[in-house]
Amino acid sequence: MKIFFVALSGALFFTTASNLKAERFEVGSKKPYKTISSALECMRDGDLVVVSEGIYRESIEIKNNNIKLVGEGHVIISGCDIVNGLQPCEVNGVPALKGVTESPVYDLFCGGRYLMPARFPDKTAPMTSNEDWTESFIGPQGNINVPALQHTRGKLSDGYYVGMHGSARARHGKLSSWYSITLPITNVTDTGYICVDANNASSGFLGQFGLGKGLGYIIGTKAVLDAPGEWYSDGRNLYIIPTDGSDNSCECRTRLYGALVSGSNVHLENICFKAATAHISGDHVSLRKCAFEYISPFQHNANNNPQNKRGQSLVSGWGDPENGTAGVYVTGDHFTAENSRFSKSWWCGMTVRGSNARIENCVVEDMNWIAKRCAGIFSWGDSNIVRHCTLRNLGGAGIEGGNAGWIKQYAKNNIWEYNYLENVCRMIVDQGFFYVNHQAGDNPKANSVWRYNVGKGSRGPLKGEWTNTTVGYYVDNSSSGYHIHNNIAVDANEAIRYNDTQDGLKAGKDILYHNNTFYNCDELGFGCWSSGGKAQTDAEVMLINNLSLPETELDFNLRAKQYNWKNNLQNQPDSAVRNPAKMDFTPVADNLRTGGISVLGQEMKYIGAVDPEKGMWKYGAEESELP
Repeated sequence: MKIFFVALSGALFFTTASNLKAERFEVGSKKPYKTISSALECMRDGDLVVVSEGIYRESIEIKNNNIKLVGEGHVIISGCDIVNGLQPCEVNGVPALKGVTESPVYDLFCGGRYLMPARFPDKTAPMTSNEDWTESFIGPQGNINVPALQHTRGKLSDGYYVGMHGSARARHGKLSSWYSITLPITNVTDTGYICVDANNASSGFLGQFGLGKGLGYIIGTKAVLDAPGEWYSDGRNLYIIPTDGSDNSCECRTRLYGALVSGSNVHLENICFKAATAHISGDHVSLRKCAFEYISPFQHNANNNPQNKRGQSLVSGWGDPENGTAGVYVTGDHFTAENSRFSKSWWCGMTVRGSNARIENCVVEDMNWIAKRCAGIFSWGDSNIVRHCTLRNLGGAGIEGGNAGWIKQYAKNNIWEYNYLENVCRMIVDQGFFYVNHQAGDNPKANSVWRYNVGKGSRGPLKGEWTNTTVGYYVDNSSSGYHIHNNIAVDANEAIRYNDTQDGLKAGKDILYHNNTFYNCDELGFGCWSSGGKAQTDAEVMLINNLSLPETELDFNLRAKQYNWKNNLQNQPDSAVRNPAKMDFTPVADNLRTGGISVLGQEMKYIGAVDPEKGMWKYGAEESELP
């Protein structure tokens, strides 16, 4: 046995090499440690925690480095506590159950089923649509009229109005997701108008910008608690309108976070987080075979940032890590998420502000129920890779690369590849499968690549008339340095959009779309305007070897003056590719197989996204590997 001598404070100590080995801590109902937190309190750097199957109702903090936390079987870290002994009562003339809680309730489950906070109109459609929203009107003083609401239900002063409106200056009075707001209700007037606290709006525009007609709903007030599967809490008393088969107990989410990770080289594997999110500030943290379900709850967060008083709030427009709205929130570098699932959230799935991250073979689905301007994944750091992921049923964009104006960060040297996106922008217009905005061409170039991605379905909200459209691959506001190639866009209002909002040195530079395929898309989008009043089309935008089909759809010639384009082909029949109905766009027509020209000095024999010699590539996640 080797002996090591260590001098401390003038005294002589010794230890053995065996004492320095990593320890294994076992957690479970029949193990030495009954909770994960109790094991973590005893751990040193380099130790391993093995968690037995079960539900752990706690929020864990990992401060040590080189820690592994591995679940065996079905391990759940829950943000919920059980409330027993619910008693029958009556609310608004409807039979209900009543209980007492010791803290605010964020989410609620009965019999494992997620229940909706009290809401008018009642929820009947998926939350990533606006099908249940009702017509509303905001007057000059900020008072709101909801014609369908029966005002006899009470003053509503403990609830919130959530809505989307146009602008007094909006084109044709149409709606816009730029005017998406959450407002605390103060009372209801004798004439039936709902009064709101405009100074504590969550985001969006109010005043002259939020006037006129809109769509919205009331949420979180006892006065509209009337439908099976709804609940209300005032912070102590809990009321539930039960569903068939409900018993006298429920699970109440009382914690926002399931994990706070500040240590580096921390590895979490095979852990499911229910109604609990994660805040990760350490470097080299990895998630493998983890699942996050019901990540962020409904929350109203006042926009108290003077910079954003007339625009999108940093709190609710792009998420606030301090209150759990930002989904899994990562500030550390070299973060990894693989073979993991992120689902069901009032806001986003994951926000990555650190650099050198890798997100691979993950599913992000059913996000943005509150209709804020958010994405399934925010990849804002530098040198991040998002690869072989599936993103679907999203209220907003699929992946967003940041915004230099609002959040002061945008992605550089990112690679987004082999991803599959389906049914995005279900609530939000002016976004797309991918979206980025770094404001001006004289900002440092992004030098980012989007390649071999497939997007299907970007058509915007189902209900209402909207000012903007939804897009496939969207580079906004004179952003620069994007190589966008071998992507497929299916069923989007605009296959691509580029906005050139600056002139001269601030105009966009180095934007190259090549060898993409657009199927059942309506048009290409190009916006050009300048603050000087005279628009110039001086952005460096190049389109080469792109394909549009079928015959009657998108027309490249409509944008010939805005884009520097060549060798793009349109008016092709479906038979020009192998099987578009089954998402196989391998070219079979001779003019597509041999008609391409070189791009950046590289030989490109074919037109469209798919190399006929290699055929379609694998895209999206391999879901059999997910928890």
